[in-house]
Amino acid sequence: METNDSEPYHSSLNTGVAMLSRRLFNSCRKFIGRQPRSDANIDAQLDRILAVVDVLEASSLRLGSTRHPDYYSILRVKQSEAANRDLIRQQFKTLVRLLDPNKNKFPFADEALMRVREAWYVLSDPVRLEKLERQIRGDDVSAASFWTMCPYCWYLHEYERKYEDCSLRCANCKRTFHGTAVNPPDSESMVEGKEQYYCYHMSLPLRYPVEGGSQFELDGKKMRIKTVVNRVRAKAFAPESESDPEFDPEEMEVEM
Repeated sequence: METNDSEPYHSSLNTGVAMLSRRLFNSCRKFIGRQPRSDANIDAQLDRILAVVDVLEASSLRLGSTRHPDYYSILRVKQSEAANRDLIRQQFKTLVRLLDPNKNKFPFADEALMRVREAWYVLSDPVRLEKLERQIRGDDVSAASFWTMCPYCWYLHEYERKYEDCSLRCANCKRTFHGTAVNPPDSESMVEGKEQYYCYHMSLPLRYPVEGGSQFELDGKKMRIKTVVNRVRAKAFAPESESDPEFDPEEMEVEM
């Protein structure tokens, strides 16, 4: 059996592709299991469909009480095998090959590839993996809550993790905003014994004052800075200030 050059996959897989496009992963998996594997080309296409189904179905799962996807199931490994970096690398390369956008033209293949890369980013790094496992065990206290900021009054708020990405109401300005996680305030900014934090405000002048001039001390001596503005002439262009008979750019001094 050969694939039609005008189609990216064999016509016998149309039913499975329709199920996949509707994200009916369980039905699509059953369809793949019923297909005879008598042709190498069709076998390869079935493996690509199955890779998309496995990854997207695993990405909908959550690890314990966290909001993290099941990175282990995405890479088709057990949690106890996560320390085996060679196995993680091998599974990552296998899935990348199956989800290669140049060969896998099935629906959601690009999304599945992105999920695989996210899982590899976490599981391939010992520090990120250890942090993930602490959150799964509940040892990481910071995982139980998150900080978010009201975009209207710039107040920071701390909520339980289950409210992340939800519509929240600011306790200060009473307006509704999207609860996106932001970096928490530094420990030095927190008020000890209270659910408060210090907020620092600072203003900077946009220009030096003109009235009275500006003086700077340099090695004990006062120094006045003056800038002479020269006339700039351009063809068919006359500054509006030249209409003033008392205006003379050559003699004007700006004290900074």
